[in-house]
Amino acid sequence: MSGQLTAPDLTGAWTTQALFTPGNIHWDALGRKWQYCKGGATLAINVYCKVSTDSNFTVTGLTTTTNPSTEPAQVGCIQASGCLTTTFGWVFRGFGLHTGLFAASCAQDVKIYTTATAGVVDDAATTLISGLKLITTITTAAAAPAWASGDLKTAAA
Repeated sequence: MSGQLTAPDLTGAWTTQALFTPGNIHWDALGRKWQYCKGGATLAINVYCKVSTDSNFTVTGLTTTTNPSTEPAQVGCIQASGCLTTTFGWVFRGFGLHTGLFAASCAQDVKIYTTATAGVVDDAATTLISGLKLITTITTAAAAPAWASGDLKTAAA
């Protein structure tokens, strides 16, 4: 048997046709974990999202209200444009460098939590996202480099 394996385009725009089975996991050459998901909402690039653990693997905006610390959730971060309820794409799930959306005045190297704003995270204590750190302190809300020390998920603060 011969054939060529092509690595997935992890930061390519989301597509209306599923190119892989939702739920598939891919580890890139840098050791980062990615998961193929279906859009469950319109989500901008760099927002943090909840990844459903049912067979659909849909992503929705992560907030303190929809994801309280009493209900642990799988977390991802959108790294490409085009996430809609009708599209499919790869979501960063952990273990390494990525770019995420942080609230104003967020400090580096401290615990990071959900906020009331969908997809935006901060250092003010609400629902903890375990292992997530901002690399450089920011003063205004912005997409910024972040580090995940493991699988992104919510946990009790």
